[in-house]
Amino acid sequence: METHQHPFTAPATPAATAVVVGAGIAGLTAAWRLRRAGLRVRVLEREPAAGGRMRTVDHEGFRVELGASILGRNYTGMLRLIEELGLTHQFGPSSTLCGFDRDNTVHRLRTDSRGDLLRTRLIGPRTKAAVFRALPNFLAHRRCLDWDTMDRNTYLDALSASQYARRHLTQEAIDHLCEPLFGGGIVLASPDRMAAADMLFYTAKLLVPHFNSPQGAGLLTRTLADRLDVELNTRVTAVRRRDDGFSVTWRDGGGGEHTDRADAVVVAVPAPCVPGILPELAPLDRDYLSSLPYSRALIVSLGLERPPRERAFALFLARRTHPALVGIELHHNKIPGRVDDGRGLITLHPRQEFTDRWWDADDATITEEAITAAAAVFPGLRDTVLTSHVSRQDPALVVRPPGGYADLRAFNARRRTTDPRLQLAGDYFGPSSTYGALRSGEEAAARILTHLTRTHRSRRPHES
Repeated sequence: METHQHPFTAPATPAATAVVVGAGIAGLTAAWRLRRAGLRVRVLEREPAAGGRMRTVDHEGFRVELGASILGRNYTGMLRLIEELGLTHQFGPSSTLCGFDRDNTVHRLRTDSRGDLLRTRLIGPRTKAAVFRALPNFLAHRRCLDWDTMDRNTYLDALSASQYARRHLTQEAIDHLCEPLFGGGIVLASPDRMAAADMLFYTAKLLVPHFNSPQGAGLLTRTLADRLDVELNTRVTAVRRRDDGFSVTWRDGGGGEHTDRADAVVVAVPAPCVPGILPELAPLDRDYLSSLPYSRALIVSLGLERPPRERAFALFLARRTHPALVGIELHHNKIPGRVDDGRGLITLHPRQEFTDRWWDADDATITEEAITAAAAVFPGLRDTVLTSHVSRQDPALVVRPPGGYADLRAFNARRRTTDPRLQLAGDYFGPSSTYGALRSGEEAAARILTHLTRTHRSRRPHES
């Protein structure tokens, strides 16, 4: 159960100023919390649009996702923020019916139905029995599989997802559940590289009812950005301490250099980008953030004249049958009104080998290769394509290796001794997700506000 609260609604200090570097969900949430507490906040974003990896764009009549698009009802803090922004009526329940393609046969089950897993023919009786034998072990470790407790696990951090599956499940489970779902479809990396802790976390947290918006997941970040002071096309080159706070040096889109003073700063960018912004970062922290591994992703979206004959909101594909693609999202099946005029919208998620091979190719070549791969799943797809959109995410998602949570624990311990007015936020403080990033933004703002409030109180004259 989530217990983290952010009760700061009154100004901590009337004249306090803050700069937030990065306008993804982490930075925008931090900025929103700080502004709601009465601070004057400026957000600096290097891209030409806000939203980061939770962004939806309009492309030739289709609302295309550039990143995250599956939201769980266990994202309670996100649901509270949506309500706070007055957006509740624009979100609603979305489909949980997903499909797993095994040997060109689709096996469908609802992510929030244990009964579907019992009945499915995707896996055989031996694997189902192994899943139930592993259940007590899973439940024993569940207390270490929550947003605030992930860094406490030891056993689950010592194994890769594949090692855990071999020890407790079957090769069939690895091939048809773990590899397409947790290794590929969610993190876009092999389960051989991924800590078992993250695989089991996603199991516990993603197999729940979902919600979404007909406007796309990016409605949340777009609304936050519209209500904040966001400066786009800016590149922050240095954040430095000074006697009265911090200096933030940045370049605008025309190359002009600026330096702002701030009482507090939140740096909300992917971990490898942090050292380039904080030249005074301690060497151990610099090394940790620079070396934190991320996947990268080619995301190919296709607007279709008509939808394929498939009811699931997502298909997860086994490597043996589909060596190029690991997953296909069918956005038109997620929530009513998501796609207009009876058309279809799908997103293709290639495997790492495909991504590495075609990363530097032009969009037309990438689209052609992706359509060819997808036609093996949906024959005749090519004839229905109206438009295509290719986006590149680098970095995309954290691929935390075995032992990664021990490193995170040490990093967090060091951060607790640093200046509380300078906070970091992002998706690397737990399993990589939009909600983890949002929570880190809220926590960064809460720490700043707690410090400023205490400082403000300590400076008030003593009452006689």
